[in-house]
Amino acid sequence: MVELLVVLAIISIMLGMLLPAVQSVRERARETVCKNNLYQLNIAIVHFAEVHKRLPERALPGKVSGWTIEVLPFIEQRNLKYAFPSGLPIANVSEKFFRPPAMFRCPRRTALDGDSEDNLWPGHYVFIPRAGRKAFSLSDSPVDFIVPWVNGPEMSDAALGQSQGPHSGGFHTTYGFQQGVDSSPGGH
Repeated sequence: MVELLVVLAIISIMLGMLLPAVQSVRERARETVCKNNLYQLNIAIVHFAEVHKRLPERALPGKVSGWTIEVLPFIEQRNLKYAFPSGLPIANVSEKFFRPPAMFRCPRRTALDGDSEDNLWPGHYVFIPRAGRKAFSLSDSPVDFIVPWVNGPEMSDAALGQSQGPHSGGFHTTYGFQQGVDSSPGGH
């Protein structure tokens, strides 16, 4: 009986050590998916700029517009782009479009937001225009940022720097026309 209790105690200690490791691996996987999404969206915006000779236009307030809609054909979502009539009021967006395509969803941010099927999802990534809209960067959106994904979330670099990011308080950022994703702890 004592031997059985000792074996059970050893097994419970081993499980106690294993569970934090599993959580750590899950968190790393979420961050890897988020970084990959930023990288792929960066490529899509660069392709958009090559085709149209400009960066995506700023979103119209309260309307389905902006970079998230304009780059849809460049992430193999052409049909979704044409499902939204130009300038459709956000209030008229059908429930089937509340969730953005997977590439626009950061798993870490999704875990923080919760999985709401009843509301239009906020943008998990923000477009940051630079140099008079001749260059750009993309970043995770701040934790308290609630602009709908269909309204092409944008913000300034200064506003992003004053915010808290979803990755241990920091952000992952990719810079337009350049390879790679940078991470910054606690702010930007």
